[in-house]
Amino acid sequence: MFVPLASLDAVSRCRPDAGKLGAVGDRGVYVFCAETVTSTHDFHARMFGSQWGIYEDPATGSAAAAFAGLLAARGNLPDGEHAIAIEQGYEMGRPSLIRLSLVLQAGRLVSAAVGGDAVIVTEGKLEA
Repeated sequence: MFVPLASLDAVSRCRPDAGKLGAVGDRGVYVFCAETVTSTHDFHARMFGSQWGIYEDPATGSAAAAFAGLLAARGNLPDGEHAIAIEQGYEMGRPSLIRLSLVLQAGRLVSAAVGGDAVIVTEGKLEA
């Protein structure tokens, strides 16, 4: 579920009630605004998914990919290729930058790709 908010302050004040998030079913809640911490970025976002055992995710590529559909549906972007920078994770001390690229033709989304840098935070080995 996408929730547009007016400002960084509104995004930072979000404190979802995990009990009430169950009412949205098996969906996460992605709050976002066009005000950003870094001027070269396009959106600031937070992703909450307590129904999956994740209160907040610092970088959610799957949500960013779905966000491409919302951006296309809003009709604010012209046809062609677009590079969108989405900052996420700032409120939890794990700032991330997700790079979303999308292509619109005849006002419709024809492709979207998500990328960014990653840091290994842990490693493991499974033995059978």
